[in-house]
Amino acid sequence: MILGMRYRQFIATNVIGLVVTGLFSQAVRGQVAHPLHAQIETGGITSSCGETPFWLRVNQFGIIPQAAPLAMVRVRVSRTDNAVDTATHQTNRFGWGFALNPVLNLGSRNQLLLPEVYVTVRSNTFEMWAGRRRELIGLGDSLLSSGFVIGSGNALPIPKIQLATRGYVPLKFLKRFVAINAGYAHGWFTNAYIQGSYLHQKYLYWRFGKPKSFLKVHLGLNHQVQWGGQADYLLTSPYALNGRLPASFSYYGNIIMATRPNDIENDDYNSFDGAYRIGNHVGGHDLGIQLTTTRETILLYFQHPFEDVSGLLWQNLPDGLIGFSWRRLVIDRLAAGQLDHFVLEYLTTLDQSGSTFWVPNSAYQGADNYFNHAQYREGWSYHGRAIGTPFIAPQTELRSAINRSVFFADNRVEVYYAGAEGRLINKLRWTIKLAYSWHYGTYAEQFDRALTQYSFLLSTRTGLGKLSKTWLQTAIALDCGEVYPSTLGASLSLSHTIFGKTRSSTN
Repeated sequence: MILGMRYRQFIATNVIGLVVTGLFSQAVRGQVAHPLHAQIETGGITSSCGETPFWLRVNQFGIIPQAAPLAMVRVRVSRTDNAVDTATHQTNRFGWGFALNPVLNLGSRNQLLLPEVYVTVRSNTFEMWAGRRRELIGLGDSLLSSGFVIGSGNALPIPKIQLATRGYVPLKFLKRFVAINAGYAHGWFTNAYIQGSYLHQKYLYWRFGKPKSFLKVHLGLNHQVQWGGQADYLLTSPYALNGRLPASFSYYGNIIMATRPNDIENDDYNSFDGAYRIGNHVGGHDLGIQLTTTRETILLYFQHPFEDVSGLLWQNLPDGLIGFSWRRLVIDRLAAGQLDHFVLEYLTTLDQSGSTFWVPNSAYQGADNYFNHAQYREGWSYHGRAIGTPFIAPQTELRSAINRSVFFADNRVEVYYAGAEGRLINKLRWTIKLAYSWHYGTYAEQFDRALTQYSFLLSTRTGLGKLSKTWLQTAIALDCGEVYPSTLGASLSLSHTIFGKTRSSTN
């Protein structure tokens, strides 16, 4: 099939983009807008079979639809305080900021999305914010990873209120050799399939090594719980009472500590919650070793997932994401053909603490069935997208021939991934992503044989004009295999920084 685009929608979208750009330009002409930032991006995606290729839609915070072609307009306006006042050169002890990021998609289904809308206040050490904000969960290469296991930025951000440190905070009484990075949040799953469901989230990471040390070691733990809610499908479920899941804050201690409630059953829940735990618990152990010189940094990392006690106590090894990242810190902008960033990753979720739920002669349970949950029909997802690694995909993203009874019909996967970034000349940058994977279904509903999948991306980004306030971005992506629909697709977009520092993209 010849690649096509809905040209009327594409032209209309670009006209909208030009009008908005003109209005912003008039508003700030002759003014210093610091510390505000505003950027607009407009473009489109097309494909050979009506499906957006894997690398063009995943890890984009849920803003790229599965169906193609489409046209899009994205605007981002934000305010961020500088840590140091540029006039007085004094440290800013307090500050505030915000972000507003509307996204308009025009295609087979028109969408207006808000992947980011939040306000934040901060001190030197802590930050509190409320709303939707783009973030990842875990420790790894946040720029070029194939996707963190627990929170990859694949779904729309969940609205929440969070109190956290501003990155790592060195402990002065330990001579800054030890630093902590911690956060605590309460959120709301504003899903269509279940109403009134909450998010509990917390994380704690330790860094050993002074901020400028050559060697630093990272250790951490993150824990997320979806709890509460009601839905019609729960009315006939043996795992709920009267279509409701326990949502009283009297059980909040059981939620945050992942402990069993006092009663096996009562007026709020039945024996499913009493025998196990209230809510859908997911989390991860993170380990990292970082080597940094004046010119480059290397990071070795391992993200290990858990969904119950067996995973928490490492009974599901070797499941997880192993990664190697190398990044150049000093870039020669006059050099041609330079490699700046390189990542290798291996993901396996094959073990899952064994193939059976009841493990003989063991205190632990197996068949962890990643991302699925008996009470929450769509498991660890938000608005139909996996919150964690995109390689554990909802059934709606798989080939139609893969028809199973659970939302995540393919959670036993093995993936080899390579990603690289570099430049041909100063203002022409390129990115390559390549993944080859094997897919086995679930333990309960295994595929007849391992299905293979190959996904490839080549993208470029070119600065236009002397000031590089405008960037042209192109990409071509290919899916070939037995898991996702085979497709060849391309994207083209133009982004312009209206005021503030130039950013790579509104993504």
